[in-house]
Parts: sequence; structure tokens; C-alpha cells
Amino acid sequence: MSTTIPGSTPADVSRHFAVRDVSLGGAIVSEWIKFRGLASNNVLAGFTLLLLIANGIAMPWAYVFRDRSSPKADYDAYPEMIVDKTGYVGIVLAVLAVLMITNEYRSGQISTTLLSVPRRTPVVVAKAVIIAGVSVVIGVVSSAVGFAVAPAILAGGGYGYVLETPELMRLVLGSGLYLTAIGIIGLALGTIIRNVVAAVLATIVFLVIVPVIPQMFSEYGTEITRFFPIQAGSLLLAPAGTDPMGPWIGSAVLLAWTLVLFVVAAITVKRRDA
Repeated sequence: MSTTIPGSTPADVSRHFAVRDVSLGGAIVSEWIKFRGLASNNVLAGFTLLLLIANGIAMPWAYVFRDRSSPKADYDAYPEMIVDKTGYVGIVLAVLAVLMITNEYRSGQISTTLLSVPRRTPVVVAKAVIIAGVSVVIGVVSSAVGFAVAPAILAGGGYGYVLETPELMRLVLGSGLYLTAIGIIGLALGTIIRNVVAAVLATIVFLVIVPVIPQMFSEYGTEITRFFPIQAGSLLLAPAGTDPMGPWIGSAVLLAWTLVLFVVAAITVKRRDA
């Protein structure tokens, strides 16, 4: 049987009874339990994996059955076609990351979470670790399946491509890193905005619509667009020489976006009330 002190507040209770501060490891375990326990998380993660695998199979299949005499289709098969839609499909993971944090604010569960982890920053870090782990697995598995199946599909039409081991590693690991960055951007925006609908819309607008706006109003719009997350990150999975920035500068730009938004999110959590 529990005893309640009349007129007491959570702050009063914390002065009478020590609150155990959960470590970062404990916070990660807790977030993983919460992630697995929510069906929508499993559905969205599984849906993203299936979409990426489907893209990896559909792209070489479409190449084989496309009219090869068409000038627009007259190009050699290239390995990057297997992963070239990763960024846009990854928006589903960004939405998943938004829901991981905003649903807690909507339900009020965030108060319990922050009571268990008073320092607060580990909460955001733990959620980022979970979304990163899920994203890496989805990116690596889906791209690996694509690269395993694509050669057989292309060979059926008499086509193929050359793929050296370093390039294969860049594309497979890069898929996981690309998805991780997009997911953490979604988590950061969700943490900053808090409202479920507003945060989901803001994430989609930021990743998809905002990069197009400079092209509508500036002659340098195309150059500006290259520095937004989806566009910069896509260079990590693009054929060599397609952009002067190259894969590593592009991934550095994506990383910069991710770190800045994540730091802002962590500061927001520390300074705001639950």
C-alpha cells in the first residue's frame, strides 16, 4: 500500500524520496522497449525497408524492359540506380522519428521520461541512437538485397555494370548513414516543434518543398538547392563526377544540418518545461 503526502507536489516528493537517475545505457534500453512496443513504429520501419528493397529491384527491372532505342533511355546501367531513391523513401523514417518524440508530448508520457532522466539530454541522445540503429539496418539490408538481386535481373536482358568493392561499401554503408541523418533530422524537428501534426508537416516541407523554392526565385536556385539535406546527402550515393561537391562534401553538408538541428533540439529539451 502506498502513502501519499497531502498537498505534496512532485518536487516535494523528490526531496523526500531519492529519484534514481537513469544512465544513458538505461535510457537507450528504455527507448528500445518503447519503440518495439508501438505497432506503428514497426509498421513504418518495415514499410520503409520494403519500399527500398522494391526500388532496388524495380530500377534494374525497368532498365531491362525499357525501350533501349529511345534517346532518353540510351545510357549504360550503373550501380547507383539501386539506391538513388533512398533519400526520398527515407522521409518515412523521418516521420517515424518525429512520432517517437511528439507522441510522448501528446500523451504526457514525456513527463515520466524526463523524471527518470532529469538531465534530459540523454533522452534525446537515446532516441537518436534508436532511430540511427533502425536506419542503419534498413539502409544496409535493403541496399545489400538490391545489389545481390540486380545483376541477375540485368543479365536477363544482356546488361550489367562494374562495381568495385570500395564503391559497393560506399553505397551500402552510405545508405545506412544517409537514412540515419534524415531520421535524426526528423527527431530534432519533432523535439523542437512538439506538436504531432505540425512537426510531421514541417519535416516534409523542410525536406521536400523548401529546397525547390530557391529555384523559383533565383537564378542561382539550383546551386542553393544542392546544399539542402536530401540533395547534399544524395551525392553520397550518386555516380562519381555527377556533381563538383562529390560524395564526401555532400555527406559533410548533410552531417552539418543534422548536428545543428540536433544540438538545437537538445538545448530546447533542457530549457523548456515538459
